Amino acid sequence: MDELITELAELKALVASIDPVNAALVGHKDTVVQQYVSIRRRFDYGAFVVALYASFEKFVENLVTAYVRLEAGRLDYAALPKKLTDKHLAGTAELLWRGRRGYSRYVGLSELGVVKNLFECLSGARPYELNEAVVIAHDANLRAGEVDALFGAVGIEQICDRACRADAIVAWYCTAQGLDTPPQDGVKRTVIDERLKDIVERRNQVAHRGGNPMNLLGGADMSEAVAFIESLATSIFGLVVGRYLETHHAASSGRIELALRDGDGPFRGRTVVVVDKPAQRLFVGQPVFVVVESTGARWGRIQSLRVDDADVPELAVNANAPTGVGVGLDFKFPKSADAKLVALAADDDLVWSPLTVAAAPAA
Repeated sequence: MDELITELAELKALVASIDPVNAALVGHKDTVVQQYVSIRRRFDYGAFVVALYASFEKFVENLVTAYVRLEAGRLDYAALPKKLTDKHLAGTAELLWRGRRGYSRYVGLSELGVVKNLFECLSGARPYELNEAVVIAHDANLRAGEVDALFGAVGIEQICDRACRADAIVAWYCTAQGLDTPPQDGVKRTVIDERLKDIVERRNQVAHRGGNPMNLLGGADMSEAVAFIESLATSIFGLVVGRYLETHHAASSGRIELALRDGDGPFRGRTVVVVDKPAQRLFVGQPVFVVVESTGARWGRIQSLRVDDADVPELAVNANAPTGVGVGLDFKFPKSADAKLVALAADDDLVWSPLTVAAAPAA
């Protein structure tokens, strides 16, 4: 996710530079420079749409790969989703049959290595290694349906449908449409479908036809396209992190479920909740998360603990405390009735960076 944000920041800088650079060069007397100005807009557009799509495609493929790698470390091969093992088997066979090794995403693969990996998977060996290149293989560009198919194959179904209700995509839509109140049921699926389709088709026009593309995007439309991809990627990331947190910490001895007191909060813009005294130690800076199946995860760290109207750095197991403990969060607690706040006894370094206090922005 950090890599994508960096690449999108560079695209934002490109978009911001277009008008001022053209304005600075438009009056230049050198004919070569004047010719450059006249064609620069077309090539800026071409570079933009190709780079925007490439960044999103790489993000999706890397996220699927990372998630599958984690699941393979947790489960036997036979316990992986059937869609995944079917795709892995069929994809490996096709890779060997068509002789694609050494090309495109299959660079660096050897026939022996591919066969060895598949044999160990099918024989029940532990540990085993998937042929990850075939897991992320897709024959079509990443329109919404293809994104659904890639994540569906690894056990996360209808991710674009669920992303429609996620914080980031709803916030983007409200900004883009000038709405003060978010839509009650989230963003319509057709919005994601059409936006991704438009980016894919513009990318294909530049990549396959070249020449002088028609209907160039202006600076404002470019900025909105970047904001859409950023919000969609953030929403997808939150859904995948939510699945990871639930599966990898569902039975963890370090999982501490914090029961919210009925009718008592949340407060301060939903960033403070009141919970019953937990059976395990709580402390400021402790990793916490909440997962809502339909919208994904919010995660961060405990920012404050309040007992008897006084702030405390930690709450020991044997400490005297009233039933209610105020817990300050660095994200908004969701309104969903099935949302549960969970603390972990120690950091999960895959999700919580030790260098930052807030691991995920509030939406």
